[in-house]
Amino acid sequence: MFFPNRPPFKFVLFLSALILFGCGGNDKVMPRPTPVVPPPDNPSVVKIPDGVWEQIGFGRAINVTGESIDLYDFTRQTCLLVSNTTQEEFANTLTIDSIDAEAFVATEEEDVVKIVYSARAAIPAVCLDERLITENGPVSTFEHTIHNFNDYYPFFELRGILDWDERTENARAQVNSETTNEELLNTLIALISDLGDGHVSLSAGDDFEFVPLNQNGKIEDVLVSGFQNQSEFTDFGEYVNAQFQRILDIRDSYFDPSSLERAGGENQDIFQWATIGNGVVGYLEINSMGGISEVSEENDFAASEDLMDRVLTALAHTEALIINVSVNGGGDLAITDAIASRFSTEKVTVSSYEAIGYDDSNTPQRSPRVSRELTPTERISYSRPIATISGPNTYSAAEHFLLTMRALKHPVCFIGERSDGILSAPLDKQLPTEGARLGLSNLFIYDHTGQAFEALGVPVDIESTTFEVVDSNSDRNQAIDAALIALGFGSLVNSDITAADCAFEDARVRFETSAP
Repeated sequence: MFFPNRPPFKFVLFLSALILFGCGGNDKVMPRPTPVVPPPDNPSVVKIPDGVWEQIGFGRAINVTGESIDLYDFTRQTCLLVSNTTQEEFANTLTIDSIDAEAFVATEEEDVVKIVYSARAAIPAVCLDERLITENGPVSTFEHTIHNFNDYYPFFELRGILDWDERTENARAQVNSETTNEELLNTLIALISDLGDGHVSLSAGDDFEFVPLNQNGKIEDVLVSGFQNQSEFTDFGEYVNAQFQRILDIRDSYFDPSSLERAGGENQDIFQWATIGNGVVGYLEINSMGGISEVSEENDFAASEDLMDRVLTALAHTEALIINVSVNGGGDLAITDAIASRFSTEKVTVSSYEAIGYDDSNTPQRSPRVSRELTPTERISYSRPIATISGPNTYSAAEHFLLTMRALKHPVCFIGERSDGILSAPLDKQLPTEGARLGLSNLFIYDHTGQAFEALGVPVDIESTTFEVVDSNSDRNQAIDAALIALGFGSLVNSDITAADCAFEDARVRFETSAP
């Protein structure tokens, strides 16, 4: 499962509505997907039996007839025929693990995520030909967007949105067949602008994406506030550059001379590692769970494995390890697992997910709960105590790294602040307007104890500021100091504070009482 990698320093631009929907507009007849001529039979393809299969809680259904498969995106009120494909082409998107009369289970993304399609008696009534969306105008696009939120976005209350129904009615009154594309876009943006959910998006190709990010504690928010409360710089860009340089200088001052190494990504800086205290403590900073390979995205997994070999070889002699993911925009769960598996001693369930949809009688219906397991690596591993550093600039797949580390039978202490709280993978939905898509969070993600942290963020054992403005008098990194103390190396920060209780003896028994 791939999670969009949210840049840690990014201002969301309200671009022209013309970029998203094009000029002019109003209702146009949508082209019906062209039927695909089935290729010759391929005996290696696991065939899905004829019938209708639904991914509950995702609003996806497929109608299988021989070699032909119709794919639908639907809500209780709207339905799009997304495409017509073949058994062989469908098999290229996932691997069928098992099939029986009731369901089939498949795997996506290098055996990381399981998906379940359940059998149903017939296609949803809204997907019958006479009820299918056939126009790409503003009313169809608005209604399909709203009903997707109504049916598949369960986090309004957690996100502090208590008046969604009233909002949608007010917005609906602004949309009719004469509404221009730019007016429609402005209406939809206004509707979701304060969701504070980095996995919700309105997009059109590579030209436009609006994401209602949560700005609390974010790097840009801290820097803007800092700039407004200082007088040394008049140019914001110069101020930002000076801040980052000073922050890096402070961080690097902890490291043993010539021990800092960097690798991964175009700038060779996604993985950064060093030693502290004459080689006693290792330090590993991971700034993304994607974009690691210099060749292509497809090589990211292999590149991350090779890099972890290199890192742990360099840090093999250390007595403890700090892993800093406090500025990590997320990425791919396969990479998250490749990293975390280096610290696992046995196969464990690290998390699970489920979604909620509706059956034909309008009754809420839970999907089968799917568990994720982590298997220890057969490559270089690390068994000594670990302290992680995370905070509000820790997103998505990096938050799953925290969930995984919470589940391991390994001495791990969690330092910093709550993470951003966007653990659900974004559910991608095609919209009637050509080229437009909607992304929304639809999954309840649970850690190994059954707790969910969507919108709340993954908690820590010891609180410490992870990003703050600095001046010429600043010379300490609070989170690194807290990690060293927690690991029992307070002497390295001139502190006689005893190590805090980080559940080192029983790392699996963490329970956050405020979690839903």
